[in-house]
Amino acid sequence: MAGRRTYKRLGIVAVALIVVAVIPGYFALRPSFLTHYPNLRTAHTTWSTSTHKDVVCQQCHVPPTVIAQTSYAARMLGQFYLSLVMPSKLIATFDKPTNAACQDCHVTLVKAAPKGDLLIPHQAHVGVLKLECIQCHAYLVHEKSPEGKHTPPMAACLKCHDGVQAKNACVTCHTAKAAPESHKAADWVIVHPQKQAGADCAKCHGWTKDWCADCHSRRPPSHTADWRTKHAIAVKVRRNCEACHVASDCIRCHGDVPQLNFDPTVRLAK
Repeated sequence: MAGRRTYKRLGIVAVALIVVAVIPGYFALRPSFLTHYPNLRTAHTTWSTSTHKDVVCQQCHVPPTVIAQTSYAARMLGQFYLSLVMPSKLIATFDKPTNAACQDCHVTLVKAAPKGDLLIPHQAHVGVLKLECIQCHAYLVHEKSPEGKHTPPMAACLKCHDGVQAKNACVTCHTAKAAPESHKAADWVIVHPQKQAGADCAKCHGWTKDWCADCHSRRPPSHTADWRTKHAIAVKVRRNCEACHVASDCIRCHGDVPQLNFDPTVRLAK
């Protein structure tokens, strides 16, 4: 009799745990539970259409340790019951994924893009330089890049690959793309405006809508500290001041717009 009572009590406890913890915990750990919260609905929608739509939130946003995962499960169980009594209370947003969370699935650090057209030495970036995965993969799940993709935009790469921190030659990353022979000419920076007619410049340079202006906004290498003295000599050889400077810039020193080698067809880069 005592044994039966014990088993009966254990059965009642087991059922109670299932009803009170297991079933609510299951629903609380599903990504769909987060749609209860207005501040996370957009994140859920973008996740549901991404390549990670089969990966639950805690697999990326919670460190892949037993303690961290258990703590998260307990937190979400409490959140389930809290949502019943305080339905308008928002849940805190999640922490950003750590490298450990990413590498829990992405065990192999690939060296090239699936098509082989782009070199991606992940071991050098993650293992050696200790970069965070999300530094490059900021648009992976919950938003798209300016190009409308979930892949890292080229502009993000060039933050480091600027020719100083890291190499910026096309062949550094691209296996099937190098600067055309015309671009290797010593005067290419000067003559390229006349070469753009009929050329598909955006095929390589279209990674940002303002790539022309971005380049023209930087001080040219020729404009050294003594450029004010030397520029008159350079203008006698080839004038293209108007590509960057408006007339008022010349007038400030010269009193008017110098007519030497003046080409009215040259327009300010915008």
